[in-house]
Amino acid sequence: MKTTKQKELLSIKITKLFIVILAVITAIMSYYGPTIVRFVMIGKTPMLPDVVRFWVLLVAGYICALLFLVFLYLLFKLVGRIEKGEVFVDENVNALSTLSNLVLAACFITFAVSLTCDYLTFVLTVATAFVTPVIRVVKNAFGKAVEIKNELDLTV
Repeated sequence: MKTTKQKELLSIKITKLFIVILAVITAIMSYYGPTIVRFVMIGKTPMLPDVVRFWVLLVAGYICALLFLVFLYLLFKLVGRIEKGEVFVDENVNALSTLSNLVLAACFITFAVSLTCDYLTFVLTVATAFVTPVIRVVKNAFGKAVEIKNELDLTV
């Protein structure tokens, strides 16, 4: 039977692999961006003519892909620090704050796209709006843990 430490290490390796897989999928989707946008544009637009709508969707998609790749990079680094035992450190609190801001930026972008180009994009807006406060809560918990750890380190 595996020990708890071995299970944690396996979980971290699986998480890192999943992050890499998501990055590869994002790169592939970015490469096929124009094709994906044409597929998404099957329905009629809420506000914009098709040519403008195409470019708004494409540019917004590339911006969101970039945000997601930065998100995955920071997440990979965060998991790496946790793997090394650096859990309650300022770098992780800062990373979680940045991760939350990236998701919030995606929330605003997808909201604008859902109003002007594609109503179904609102599903992404709801998802990002849900994830943002969850990351903030975790960041705040990590921040308090770092505070407590620093106080304990001073008393020793």
